[in-house]
Amino acid sequence: MLIIRLAPVDYHRFHFPANGIVSESKEIRGAYFSVSPHAVKQMMSIYWQNKRAYSTLKAEKVGDILLCEVGATMVGSIIQSYSPGTLVSKGQEKGLFKFGGSTVILLFEKDKISIDPDLLENTLKGLETTVTMGEHIGTVA
Repeated sequence: MLIIRLAPVDYHRFHFPANGIVSESKEIRGAYFSVSPHAVKQMMSIYWQNKRAYSTLKAEKVGDILLCEVGATMVGSIIQSYSPGTLVSKGQEKGLFKFGGSTVILLFEKDKISIDPDLLENTLKGLETTVTMGEHIGTVA
């Protein structure tokens, strides 16, 4: 699982992590709590209490990936900019958040990918790692 948190100053579009066929996005109503590291440490349930949208990407090499966008304080909406049931490409825009901090959660099938060591090491130290569009985050196992 990867949790990718966006701060208000970050780029607020999100992209597909692999090639594949994407399902329709389903919305789950919820609150708009802050997703800051401090807030999440105090209340991990933010990730299942906030407004969310999710879809499944049937990826060619890594199996199914659950893509879950989580709204947060000052995020008025989660906009999906893709067509469900279509073939999408790695790096293609999936959607965007309106202004504010937000989070994308990626759930991968067990043993299908290897997350990059720097992300794992920093996570064990309780640190966030800045990741930019197009940057490598893992490898097909």
